[in-house]
Amino acid sequence: MTLNEIKHKFSISKPYTQLIYINIAVFIIVAVINIVVTLGSFRPVGFSDVLQLSSDFSLFTKHFWTIISYMFVHISLLHLFFNMICLYWFGQLFLMSFTGKQLIGIYILGGILGGAVYMLSYNYIPYFEGKIALLSGASASIMAIIVATALDMPNMPIRLLLVGSVKLKWLAVVTVLISVLGITSNNAGGEIAHIGGALAGWLWFVLLKKNINIIKPINYTISAIVNLFSSKPRLKKNRRRAKYHYVKSDEQYNMEQKQNNRNLDAILDKIRRSGYNSLTEDEKKQLFDISRKI
Repeated sequence: MTLNEIKHKFSISKPYTQLIYINIAVFIIVAVINIVVTLGSFRPVGFSDVLQLSSDFSLFTKHFWTIISYMFVHISLLHLFFNMICLYWFGQLFLMSFTGKQLIGIYILGGILGGAVYMLSYNYIPYFEGKIALLSGASASIMAIIVATALDMPNMPIRLLLVGSVKLKWLAVVTVLISVLGITSNNAGGEIAHIGGALAGWLWFVLLKKNINIIKPINYTISAIVNLFSSKPRLKKNRRRAKYHYVKSDEQYNMEQKQNNRNLDAILDKIRRSGYNSLTEDEKKQLFDISRKI
């Protein structure tokens, strides 16, 4: 597969899939570099240490980029696997009501606020006095997605192994509660970051209902960076093929989008009232088809 083919596949993927690709790529790159660094004894610590978020403010000022990089770094394969499974599941649910840009934005916001709460806790809560920790993983970002989705579709049924059907709101509550109870555990930093991520999801959803989009600066920054490094592809003219190529007019496209939105709103209203299982097979198919086009 060529580089251009990889870029094309990435560009047409769903936003949650793109985030999964990035996390996996970072894991592989960091693992390879750590092996090389360790075998060559180039420095006493691994490369991943300069990508994880430190609870030490003085170290953070030297590695300021870690407030972003840490949410894409996973040290263990199991940690990566579990987080990516959750991102895949809840990313799909999130896109039933929101856009791809909002998914990316809430992922970044959850990671930033989760990291900020983690650092503040380690520096101002007496229990953590004198303790220094490193934070990594997408858990805070995923927690933000879970909470935001649960607030929007609280009664969405989720099937869990050995448990059965559980409403999404209760799954979110239990997940947050587990993090609260784990604040003094060996993974205290991670659990605190989860709470910060949950707070980000709640804050974004509440403010969005008041037409305040707090992730707009994040989306704008991402778009600016993407535009900076991307180049407009050259279009090759093919008159013979163009003769048979049908392109929808703006009016047709807008009418189709409005109809899709009306159908989606009706289906989501039915889910909120009676649950996912109340949908007919045709409605389930419509929901799946529309969500793929978002």
